[in-house]
Amino acid sequence: MSTESPTDARRSTTARHRAEDAAPSPEGAASASEPERRRRLPPLIGNLGVFLLVLVIVIVIRSTVVQTFVIPSSSMEDTLAEGDRVAVTMYDVDEIERGDIVVFNDPDNWLTVTEPTGLRKIIQDALVALRILPANSGHHLIKRVIGVAGDHIVADGHGPLTVNGVPVDETYLKPGRSASEMAFDVVVPEGFIWVMGDNRSNSSDSRYHQGDAHGGFVPIDDVIGVAKQIVWPLSRWGGLSGGHEAFTAVPDPA
Repeated sequence: MSTESPTDARRSTTARHRAEDAAPSPEGAASASEPERRRRLPPLIGNLGVFLLVLVIVIVIRSTVVQTFVIPSSSMEDTLAEGDRVAVTMYDVDEIERGDIVVFNDPDNWLTVTEPTGLRKIIQDALVALRILPANSGHHLIKRVIGVAGDHIVADGHGPLTVNGVPVDETYLKPGRSASEMAFDVVVPEGFIWVMGDNRSNSSDSRYHQGDAHGGFVPIDDVIGVAKQIVWPLSRWGGLSGGHEAFTAVPDPA
């Protein structure tokens, strides 16, 4: 049988009180967690803000500076191959020159495109809104500019093209292809361009649409931008400005 002295009892009671004081109450724990939650919220809001800022910058860049497009056909071989991805600048469409490679919206049903429906359309519209896909996806063409406003372009169906009376040595043509097997004689009106593919025998370009609303010419307003660089695949990385040399001897239109 043990006995507890008055001094020991006082010590035990004091120890219990200290333990009770040290243990947090449920109310205290709840109130202590509030500052912790407040400390965690700002980083979350900050990260969301950074994400939205990056998204806005991407949208602005892809809307006004540069976009990428995938080559859909062989009409620009050997300069561009089907599946190549090219970077297209959009800020210099008012400075288009002969020899430029341009991406433009279908001016008058040059293409036959089946529009997506249902879920595929919803996904496509969302990707377009985020500028991951360009607007009017599936309705774009890419060709080389042969003539600008005022140019007189002639093909006899056998020899080289002439622009403003000067023969053009089109070194960018797909090997074995002639300048044009179709004869034509056109003058480019103001506000338009005349375009042709580098793979002339496999390109449905301005020559084949002379009966449309614009006479085969492409309105400048339909031009999205100028292709400057192959960016993918990396094995085909390279610039696309080499076509201008063919037109260095061509004079301004009379």
